[in-house]
Amino acid sequence: MSVFTENFSATLPPPTRKSERWKYSSIAKLLNNEISISKEAAQGKNGWPESISFNPVICLEAYIAVFKNGIFEPTLSNLPTSDGLECVPSSKRNKSEDLEFSNNYSKKEWIGELNESYRQDGLYLKVHRNVKVDRPIIIHHLTDGIGVATFPGHFIRVEEGGSLEIAVWSSATDDSCGMYNGILEASLAPNASLSIEKVCNEGGEVFHFSHEHIVQERDSRLKMNTFTIKGNWVRNDLEVISLGKGTDSVINGAYLPIGTEHVDNHTTMDHTCSDGTSSEIYRGVLYGNSTGVFNGKVFVRKDAQKTNAFQQNTNIVADSGASINAKPELEIYADDVKCTHGCTVGQFDLDALFYIKSRGIDEKNAKALLVKALLNDVLSCVLCSELRDEIMRLYTERHEW
Repeated sequence: MSVFTENFSATLPPPTRKSERWKYSSIAKLLNNEISISKEAAQGKNGWPESISFNPVICLEAYIAVFKNGIFEPTLSNLPTSDGLECVPSSKRNKSEDLEFSNNYSKKEWIGELNESYRQDGLYLKVHRNVKVDRPIIIHHLTDGIGVATFPGHFIRVEEGGSLEIAVWSSATDDSCGMYNGILEASLAPNASLSIEKVCNEGGEVFHFSHEHIVQERDSRLKMNTFTIKGNWVRNDLEVISLGKGTDSVINGAYLPIGTEHVDNHTTMDHTCSDGTSSEIYRGVLYGNSTGVFNGKVFVRKDAQKTNAFQQNTNIVADSGASINAKPELEIYADDVKCTHGCTVGQFDLDALFYIKSRGIDEKNAKALLVKALLNDVLSCVLCSELRDEIMRLYTERHEW
């Protein structure tokens, strides 16, 4: 028994590299860490650290829900109270209500079972019929302390014709270590719209696990962008299920690890009904001795005729010590579809570098221009300009462009 499993018990075993889903992402270091969910660990340091703003996008007029080490911070939060919208900490929601969530992640993954068993708090959002929330909602998680484990769980329901924009932002102080294990479950009614921007900007040595399970009904629209700006060890696991005709799903991501950072992106896009469309673009640039993983699965079931699905993963290995393991997958069981997928792994385009340098730009800035162009494929999909600018600012600051 490891140090970790002495504090956190589960019926499912921790994943090993023998599992295909975890082949390139070892959690051995996590299992040897002294991590707990004790009251003392959850409290961490007193107060909010000066180095991190409780509102990560200061220039954006938004509602905000703040969580520190898994605990809701009401004095730092500004939750909406308008008619047609329910927004409360998930610990206070009416659990007898049928939320139409059908996630079985806790039954098939060790990480999911841990979240269900040790879940602390999160946000419950319900947008009523034909209601458009007037501004974005930011959910900000902070890890602050040594040996801290956090287990947030969020629940989102957008009723027919409703519209919602949210950002899920994870931060950690530079001297923190521990685990972030977050789950978000969302359900979209017919003709509903949901936009999610997920940002990981964690200092310290935090093991970050996040899982999103999103179900779409007829003619609903989903847009989700995942940005890993900074993180010691990050696993993003997204599952989108189209359960109605005419759904539209856009799922994108960007990751630029440095040093010995590890970033793993797993996505599943499951088309079960006809006339659906999906677009998936993931861009990665790997520096130093960092490692990356991309595994994207697209399923087109037998009844999902006239599906149009697109998937593309592009990676630049910037330094000789960096590496990426990429595996795009496409499984089609229908015969009247339009589906494409592809993946590229390589170094900087020498011809493009030569062209830029011939204009009087040095090599460092020439490479920065190419990376920014690659990032723009994903950033251009962010609806909120203030959020888009802040993400680019953080990337620029970190990589000294």
